[in-house]
Amino acid sequence: MFARFANIPIDIPCYKSLSNYRTNPLIKPYMDKLIEVTTKPLSAVEKDFSTDATGASTKTFSSWYSIRVGKKSRKRDHIMAHVTSSRILNAVVAVDVNCNKGKDNQYLREHVKEVRKNFRIDDWCGDSMYLSRANCNAVSEVGGVPWFKPKKNTTSKPKSSPSWKKMVKEFKENPDNANMHYHKRSNSESTMHAKKAKFGNFVRSKNNTAKENEEQMKWVNYNFTVLSRAWFEFGIKPKFS
Repeated sequence: MFARFANIPIDIPCYKSLSNYRTNPLIKPYMDKLIEVTTKPLSAVEKDFSTDATGASTKTFSSWYSIRVGKKSRKRDHIMAHVTSSRILNAVVAVDVNCNKGKDNQYLREHVKEVRKNFRIDDWCGDSMYLSRANCNAVSEVGGVPWFKPKKNTTSKPKSSPSWKKMVKEFKENPDNANMHYHKRSNSESTMHAKKAKFGNFVRSKNNTAKENEEQMKWVNYNFTVLSRAWFEFGIKPKFS
């Protein structure tokens, strides 16, 4: 209208511009960068971290179950987010959203590398889903102490992982101290609840890439609310360069 009647040159974007960007896998690295930028100002107060997984429901349904059992049944799809959060402000310092299950331990090790760029790491907690010697090594190599909940049949054999042996022995011989460190993981539950209360637990996109991007955008938005809290409670004024 402006271009026609006021002779003002304006490139009118497509009405689906936002949806088109959401289906573009190339924007994921930028959202990863936003996660880093929105948590970097908190490095002065955060030293303990925990990783946990949470799901989000979608509008789509899978037919694999009907095919397998030979009956018509609609099973709603879910997407999984592996989230590493801080203990004091419950900031999300690393997140991976995926429509497919698996790669739990790989995500944790990637999170350790990302968090190490801007934070000192003391304790790193996780439930038995992340229990592995490789994860213990990844945490100890950056100066942290792993606290992953052992199972009943877990042995303390190191198999090239001294940190694994030390962790398992501490859980067996000094459970009170071990659980005191491990239960910092409870902050992950608080983080999940806070994000879902503010931004919901449901994605509307139908394309798999769009689902992942939409959910990760919500975690980015959540971090901006954490920055606001950090400003008022700790006087941390973020500077974005």
